[in-house]
Order: sequence, then C-alpha cells, then structure tokens
Amino acid sequence: MLSGGRGSVWKAARGSAVFCSATVMLTGLSGAGAVAQEWKLSTNLSQRMLYSDNLLLNRRNEVETFGSITTPELLLERTSPTSHIALNGQFQFEEYFDHSSFDSQDQIIDLDVEKSLGERSRFGLDANFTRDTTLTSDQDITNRFLDDAIRFISWRATPSWSYDLTPVDEITFAGSYREVTYDSSEKTDFQYFGPTIDYSHRLSELSRLTTEVSARRFIPDEPGDNYTDTIGALFGYAYTSSERFSISGAAGLAYSVEHEEDAKDDSDLGYRIKFDMKYLFSDQLSARVSLSHDNEPSGDGDQVTRNRVRVALGYRVTEITTLGFDLNYADNVDFLGFEGESTDDEDDRSRYVALRPNVAWQFTEDLSLVASYQYRYKKFEDEGDSASANSVFLTLQYNFPTVAGEGF
Repeated sequence: MLSGGRGSVWKAARGSAVFCSATVMLTGLSGAGAVAQEWKLSTNLSQRMLYSDNLLLNRRNEVETFGSITTPELLLERTSPTSHIALNGQFQFEEYFDHSSFDSQDQIIDLDVEKSLGERSRFGLDANFTRDTTLTSDQDITNRFLDDAIRFISWRATPSWSYDLTPVDEITFAGSYREVTYDSSEKTDFQYFGPTIDYSHRLSELSRLTTEVSARRFIPDEPGDNYTDTIGALFGYAYTSSERFSISGAAGLAYSVEHEEDAKDDSDLGYRIKFDMKYLFSDQLSARVSLSHDNEPSGDGDQVTRNRVRVALGYRVTEITTLGFDLNYADNVDFLGFEGESTDDEDDRSRYVALRPNVAWQFTEDLSLVASYQYRYKKFEDEGDSASANSVFLTLQYNFPTVAGEGF
C-alpha cells in the first residue's frame, strides 16, 4: 500500500534492520552472564466495527461509511535480574465498505529495552517502526484538510545511558532520531534528531527536581539546504505520594533558528510547558490530565508550536462495567509566547478537539467489549473554515492464553 513513496522501501528495510540488530545485540548482552531468563508471549485479537459520517474530517469531501478493523497483537517479553526486553507488534487490517480506496494493512512495532550495566549505570532503548495510514486531518494540526488517505512510514530510535552520580542525583544522556516518509505529494518527508541531557535531584522519597536540556534539528525533504535548529531547556518538579497519586510539571524556554538557502536566518524565542497528573480518587474513580506547549515537527515542511491537552476519566460501575471519557485538544496557536505574529501566521492557525465517551464490559479475564462514540471538530482561523464528524465504535477483544517459560 505504500509503494511509490520516495525511498520508502529502502527506509522500511533500514528501520526493520535497526530493530533486528538491536534485539540480537541486547539479547546477547542479557545472556552474557548466563543468568536464567524468564520469557512471556502474550497475544490478543480485536475486532472493531465503526460508522463515521465524515471519515476524513473534511468539510468539502464528507465520506460517510461503515468500516471494519481487525487487529492481531503480540507482546514478547524477556526478563532477567538485570534486564528487560519487550517487543510489541500490532497488525491492523482496515476495510471500508464501498470505499475500498481507504483499505489498508498497517503495522506498528515497538521495542523497549532496559539493561543494568552495573550498580550505578543503566542502558535503555526506545524504538518504534510504524507503517500506517492517515485518514484524518488531525495527524498534523495545520491549515489544510485531507482529500484522501495518505500512507506513511515512520521510524524512531532513542538510546539512552543513565548514571547515579550520588544516591539522590541521576544524569541521563540520550539521543533521538526520527524519520517520516509520506506516500503523497500533499505531505513533506522530514528528519528530526538531536541529543538530550536530563538531570534529577531527589529531595525526598516522594519528590524530586528535574532539569532537561535538548537540541533538535528539523530537516524537511525540500529543494535547497533548509533546516531548523532548536535549543531548549526545562526545569521541573515531580511528586509521587503513592501509586494512587503523582504529579509533575516543568517550564522553560526554546530558541529556534530557521535556515533557508539564499535567505537570511530567522530566529525566535518561545516558552515550553509540560504537565502531567494521575489521581486514583477511589477504587472506582480515576483521572489523568496532561498538557504541553512545545515545538514539534510536521509533515507540512515546517516546525510548529503546538498546545496539546488530554483528559481521561474512568469510573468502575460494577466488577464488569466501566465508564470512560477522553478529551483531546490540540492547536498551533501561541497564546503567550514571544513569537507573536512573526511565526504564527493567522492563516496557518487551527484548532482540533475530540470527545470520546465509552462504556466497557470485562466479561471474563480474557474477553471484553467496548462501545464508544466520538465527536471530532476542527477549525481553521482562515475565514473560519471548519468541519465536524460523528463516529461510533464497537470493539470486541479476546486475549489468548499467555505462553511463558525460562531460558538463558
């Protein structure tokens, strides 16, 4: 489905090779000391039926359709006293009735590795390979609607090394590389990479101070030597009283320099905010709130400033039934930043919101059913152009018996 994308086959093979090489290398590291390993294979199969009155969230091309999404998923874990490796794979088969041009076969693979190198140091690797399809215009919060499905390949790798300077001080050095390739001229391929240094100082068993310094380069696949460099810093505080309550927040600055060939560099100074809270009010009611204001890459050839908010609520009515509610909001409007009108052209501003109430039934430990409704709305500041969509979902999931064992 992704044939025809510029270099997509080679990049997909390269992404797969990174995962295979990392898995083999770290599996060897885990077993170097001939320590017994515990491994576990968990699998499940979900079947989702859906109806949408505006699948593409498009004002001019409203596609009303029924759809079916079949997703087998597997999770392979290997654990020892000094390491943990988890490989998760999802394989989605999507079909839309009377709209076969939107059908797709997508793959999402995540690799998570933790390895103790000694009493005071640890190695980590977080990697992802995605071959997916964009059917909605909220993939990039920008000033255009999508008229068709867009296939893309994305892969990311983030290795890290952590070291305990003292019993209460920890420093982490990490590097991140992300590459996205679209099978469409409507989007722009890009690379996004750079290093990060994190430092934390524990004030007590419950709280700690955090500091992050990062540098990122955004390179769109466009003619000419164009790129954007960003240096940012975050200073924060985290508090965890128990498994029931945790809160963290950080604020800082970001300085960006946009370089365009045969043009003068353009620089901007903005602010960064990150906040996350998780609270289990009781055995029945839980809440999760997160928000951020930060620079992000986009498939429209630009690095943009985005605000993101998510609220998730869950209420257990009975042992079987749970009510849930999710709110997602995103925009690229810099309300309080220093950039002002110079970087946030009003014609490029947009707002997106999605509301999703749901009810879930856990019939047995292995069998569950979720019914949900989703309302999506997107508005562009340019002439007040907007679109909305209503969707309903019914998802049945079965967890197959877990297979486990021991090895070396």
